[in-house]
Amino acid sequence: MLKKKNFFVAMLITFLITFMWLVFGPAEIFFANVTEFDFIYGEFFWHMAVITIVVTLVVSLLVLILPEKVSRALLSVMFALAVMSYIQVMFFNQKLDLLGESAEGYELQTGKAVFNLIIWIVICLAVIVLAYLKKDIWKKLVLGASGFLLAIQAVAYVSLLLTADEEAYKRPDGFWMLSGEEQYVVSGEENIIIFVLDCFNNQYVDIMNEAYPGSTDFLHDFTYYNNADCTYYGTFPSLPHMLTGCEVREDMTVNDWCSWIWDNEKTNSFYEGLQTNNYITNIYTADAQVLVGTNPKGILSGKINNAVNSSAEMEVDYELLIQTLMKMSGYRLVPDLFKGYLYTDIDEYESIVRLKENPINYNNYDYYERLVEQKLSINEEHNYFIVEHLVGTHSYSTDEFGHYSEDAVLADTAKGCMVIVEEYLNQLKELGVYDNSTIIITSDHGVEDESQVIFFVKQPGESHEESPITSAPIAHTELLPTIAQAAGMNPGEYGQTIYDFGDGEERERTVWVRTFDDAYPSVPCYTGDKEGSSNVYYGYSYVGNLQDLLEQIGSGPAQIMEMKDSHY
Repeated sequence: MLKKKNFFVAMLITFLITFMWLVFGPAEIFFANVTEFDFIYGEFFWHMAVITIVVTLVVSLLVLILPEKVSRALLSVMFALAVMSYIQVMFFNQKLDLLGESAEGYELQTGKAVFNLIIWIVICLAVIVLAYLKKDIWKKLVLGASGFLLAIQAVAYVSLLLTADEEAYKRPDGFWMLSGEEQYVVSGEENIIIFVLDCFNNQYVDIMNEAYPGSTDFLHDFTYYNNADCTYYGTFPSLPHMLTGCEVREDMTVNDWCSWIWDNEKTNSFYEGLQTNNYITNIYTADAQVLVGTNPKGILSGKINNAVNSSAEMEVDYELLIQTLMKMSGYRLVPDLFKGYLYTDIDEYESIVRLKENPINYNNYDYYERLVEQKLSINEEHNYFIVEHLVGTHSYSTDEFGHYSEDAVLADTAKGCMVIVEEYLNQLKELGVYDNSTIIITSDHGVEDESQVIFFVKQPGESHEESPITSAPIAHTELLPTIAQAAGMNPGEYGQTIYDFGDGEERERTVWVRTFDDAYPSVPCYTGDKEGSSNVYYGYSYVGNLQDLLEQIGSGPAQIMEMKDSHY
């Protein structure tokens, strides 16, 4: 009889834990961030439901065959874990990065983590002691509290299902997208090629060269600008700023700004000039929302050639989808001390759903594998302006040979990125178009403090035995004019080029870093379905180099720009 009662208790507790981890947790994450994901709810719900039922039955049967004292201890631990997981989500997970946005991964705060772990241990021990000293009270507590926690989460879960938008359950039949059909096509005449290696700063070059000496020797024809400023920290708004030259406006929401930057006199003139000079413009990034917000990607039409209206079939990696959601949900539930092991890097999300045909390869290793297998090909009819936005060192998932690795560290991934770029350049040489190409290797941003970025540039016909190094104080504000000059347009219409600044020259620059400041009101996320993680941009103005920037950061921002809403 006692065994049967324990079986019922085991069923309730196990179902509570698995429901929190595999059903309610993923649903809460998904519906709160539905605009960030390409998969839909039905593509993972049934898998999670089946796993929940199987795990519940298996664990409950195990409790049934274990000795009564052992099963009671096991149930006590499971109950305590369920309670503490609920408390963790409700009270300890403040501003938790669920979408892999932080380039540094989960940042452990030791003092907070120790306090958090002590609470977990105390609660677990208290429940176990109660189970042996006051068995009747323990059973009432377990049944009552488990039922209560399950009920309130079940109600919240049903509410999520009923209030979700249609996009959570169904993909549109036709939609605008960025196509990867020509990702490995270059011009036989003139090319302007920009590699944007996400989150790659100058300090990473030093770390890489220490671990792998000579990693950048193949860039001997390139001039290395070792004092380049990203202007904006974060892929948003840095990447759209790089492609339009438009500064962030504090009077606009994210979506209004994303609409405006693609339809104003400056941007229209620039892309019309490229077309007049026979340039095809292809932008390869896995996250076009960074460029358009929640506006339809069709706003890129007429400027970006690989923005196409399609009803292409999507391909879902179900194994990766389930694995990623389990990690995401578990990441929320566990103590602070263990979150780093379950942190989900941004490259995992980008790999779950891909176009069945002509996907854009964003992950370093995917891009490299196809580059080696397919090789670059030539279009003789047009010039090409190409932007390759790769994950770079935002995620340490590439080994020193350019392949996937779970154990890669920063130096490995940085070296792997260089291997990929070198292979690309070698193929340009084999095709005979290297000398006629303007090539820039840079990043959208560095890390929050060390935000200066790598910037290597080679002009057509440029050749050196060793790479020249300059400390010219350039910034991404000069990128658009530099591209205009390379395309034979008048750069003065768009500003100064990088060539207008000399080695050792002094110039004031400002880098804008998104952050949350308690002195200002919080703002919603641009998607409208959650609160933003930042509410202001701190503007750090400095004259000199990185050291001067770090001193300015230590002194505080020179300017503060309030946000109307937040992209993150």
